[in-house]
Amino acid sequence: MYKNFSIAKGSGKLRHISAPDNRLKILQRKLAPLLDQLYRVRNPVHGFVLDRSVRSNAEAHMCRRHVVNIDLKDFFPSITENRVKGLLRALGVDHRVSEIVARLCCLNGHLPQGAPTSPILSNMICFRLDTVLLQIAKTARAIYTRYADDITFSTFQPPVGLFEAGVPPSGRFAPEALAVNLLKAMADNGFVINPDKAHYADRHARRMVTGLKINELINVDRRYVRNLRAALHSVEVIGVKEAQIKFQSKYGGGTSLSAHLAGKISWLGFIKGSTDPLVRSIMLRFNHCFPDSPLKVKPTEIEMRDRAVWLVEHDGDAGTQGTCFFLKDIGLVTAAHCVENVETVEIYHPSKTSNSFKVKVLKRHELRDLALLEPALPKTEYFELTGSEHLPVADTPTVALGYPGYGPGDKLNVRSGTVSSLPKKSGVQLVEVTQKIAQGMSGGPLLDAHGNVIGINHKGGPEMARDFAVHIKELTAWLAE
Repeated sequence: MYKNFSIAKGSGKLRHISAPDNRLKILQRKLAPLLDQLYRVRNPVHGFVLDRSVRSNAEAHMCRRHVVNIDLKDFFPSITENRVKGLLRALGVDHRVSEIVARLCCLNGHLPQGAPTSPILSNMICFRLDTVLLQIAKTARAIYTRYADDITFSTFQPPVGLFEAGVPPSGRFAPEALAVNLLKAMADNGFVINPDKAHYADRHARRMVTGLKINELINVDRRYVRNLRAALHSVEVIGVKEAQIKFQSKYGGGTSLSAHLAGKISWLGFIKGSTDPLVRSIMLRFNHCFPDSPLKVKPTEIEMRDRAVWLVEHDGDAGTQGTCFFLKDIGLVTAAHCVENVETVEIYHPSKTSNSFKVKVLKRHELRDLALLEPALPKTEYFELTGSEHLPVADTPTVALGYPGYGPGDKLNVRSGTVSSLPKKSGVQLVEVTQKIAQGMSGGPLLDAHGNVIGINHKGGPEMARDFAVHIKELTAWLAE
């Protein structure tokens, strides 16, 4: 914002300067130690901090039996221009520069809510308050966090150290009931507690932190989900146009109902996870109501691997059926013996066998028993698995996927086992596993415990003494040749 500008000495006016003399860089260097101190591992601040959010703020208090919530009244207006100027002066910033920066960052004599500079300045102003409240929390054996103006303490035992005359009953309480040192910390730092938002919850009550329930798992209030479902039901019953009119008459403004609901659903997905069944069902209902602006529904792990593993078939040599799979950054992979002596093969998915695709065999390596096929089908038809960055070791869990003895109606076969050894045959690194790699599973993926590919199913089954997959490093080495 202030790049290549500084204050002309003695004039108080901005002048253009070269980068080496940039006063902003000097200011940034002076602020760095304070910011480093502010963002330590034990940093209680979760608002306006990288990789932190209301969710991380709530997670800090997970499963605590007693929660005290305090709200600071008129948070940003309480931080005046003089306080900002004093902060900068305390950091060694030139008096005139401090005045100009404070004036630029304030409106009507205080920090404005919504300005890009207000969050970081408010956190810096609150550094002394956070330090004092951390010490109070430590004495009371409590966890302390702050998200902007929302202050939370939580304990396993009744928080007697946070109140002056005993812990109040669950519900709203008068700020005067707090311990004297807590009230003094607020007053000394220029803040006032909002009497309408001071709340205490014990283990028998619903415990909320920045709008999220923390009783067992991080969750939104059930009324949030109920309202979402009600809005979608309204669209399903009376249609988008009438629902939009109803929405605007009730709330006003020019926001479209679809954008409003999409934002609320995205928030629900952020809190509960995009693969949560509840989130997915609501997303699918939204997409049905608003097909022109669908939400991207993230697949579950089961759906991911199911749609990444396909059947491969050809008519050569009296007909051969095997398994192939899509591997990220590589393409469509199978075993060489599944596409032997042919240039094209047919691939299809059991969910819709009539929807088959003719694909070319791009290359084969008979010794390694690997083949690469041309993934000539729309990307919307499949998902991709990811190759493992870690080499398999003995006794670690594995999952083999494929279609053994496939017949109409069969689904993806999932076989669990472990790595029994890592032999090398004819110079090819193999992975021996305890599960049976039956005929038809050849060319399918062998996964580790994290769902990443560690090998390509090679051969095995009841008639063979041992079951093998080709190590994934053989595939990457071959393609790099």
